[in-house]
Amino acid sequence: MTNRLEDDIQRNVESMNNQENQESETHTPQEGIQDIYVLIVREHEEEEEHPQVVESTPVFPQKTSMMPAYTICCFYLLLIVSTLAFQLYCMFNPQITTVTIIPKSQTVTLTGTLQIGRLLNPITISQSQTTQTTGKGHQDARSATGFITFYNALFTSQTVDAGSVFTGAYGVQVVTDETVTIPANNPPQDGQATTSAHALLPGSKGNIQAFDINSTFSSALYVKNLAAFIGGADERNFQTVAKRDIDSLSIPLKTSLAQSMSAAMQSQLTPQEQLQIVPCTPQVASDHAVGAEATQVKVSVSATCSAVAYNNQELAQKATDLLSHQAIHTVGAGYSLLGDAKVTVTQATIPTAHTKSVILSFHASGTWIYGLTHTAQEQTKHLIAGKTKQEALRLLASLPGVERVSMQWGDDTRLPKDTGYIHLTIFVV
Repeated sequence: MTNRLEDDIQRNVESMNNQENQESETHTPQEGIQDIYVLIVREHEEEEEHPQVVESTPVFPQKTSMMPAYTICCFYLLLIVSTLAFQLYCMFNPQITTVTIIPKSQTVTLTGTLQIGRLLNPITISQSQTTQTTGKGHQDARSATGFITFYNALFTSQTVDAGSVFTGAYGVQVVTDETVTIPANNPPQDGQATTSAHALLPGSKGNIQAFDINSTFSSALYVKNLAAFIGGADERNFQTVAKRDIDSLSIPLKTSLAQSMSAAMQSQLTPQEQLQIVPCTPQVASDHAVGAEATQVKVSVSATCSAVAYNNQELAQKATDLLSHQAIHTVGAGYSLLGDAKVTVTQATIPTAHTKSVILSFHASGTWIYGLTHTAQEQTKHLIAGKTKQEALRLLASLPGVERVSMQWGDDTRLPKDTGYIHLTIFVV
């Protein structure tokens, strides 16, 4: 390395000499000669060819961690910021105070009449339906009945006792019901007498035709039935009309009739009117009476009804006015009607010779509560604004007409002074 440096210096010196020679040839002889100093620096040769190596572990300085301090500082800073933010929020968004008041209330009712409405034209509607009968009937066998006439050819009277049996041409036997005396013959006419009789055996076979009995009772006494025997019947079971058969049709027919009547009356109303049908009694009729033998029965229901049309708003207004007038005397001052009064029409009376106009009977009811006007509520808010919860509850409880009161608010702070943050809830039991 030293030899290489020396060579570089030697080359530089020679280059400078050459340059000086050139300049000496160019410049005038009066220019002076400059001295050049060359400093040669040599590196110290290594004293030893192989340096001594000593093994050792480097010692680094220990750094102290600042993380716990940073964490504590951040925590306190966050706590301070949160507190300030909460205070600002409470300042611009105060908590709402909800006050629930249960005022004293009383229900007032009124039953009365009003001359209001108009009479609609009467309408007659009839509906009918047929059903199978469900009644059961039983008939015992019955004997046929008739009359027997006797002819006496003797000149003396003859007597036939009751219970005497006579046989007809087809073997049917009949029995006399009473003793009969036949007068003597009075020429040219035989003595004649008639008595009632019945078939000996019950049943329809006893219904013999006229002159089925035509024979001699003795040599001088003849017996005949001049007319047929009737009423003989065999034993049998049959269907009859039961009351439930008529009811099973009349009840739904009445409902259907009422609906049809209402629909027919509705067609006569104006859009502002309500309907009240005048009481009318449907008439029920059937083609067979209860207990009659029949396999079917037809039931008809008919009615002729009238109705009254009235303006519901007009009725409600007039009835409410009457109810409010009564409430003044019943509950006293300071109470007001909660909502609308409930008005129901109970009956309509059509004009008569004594009443020239329609009369509606009604029932009205309403709930009156104390001090619920808007002005009273605002006054109540101003009364408790800025007070503690206990003071506010005591003031509210002392107000007339207050039944119970409760409040959603902390015990250690005062209510907002701004009444806009006090909400009153009126709860009517």
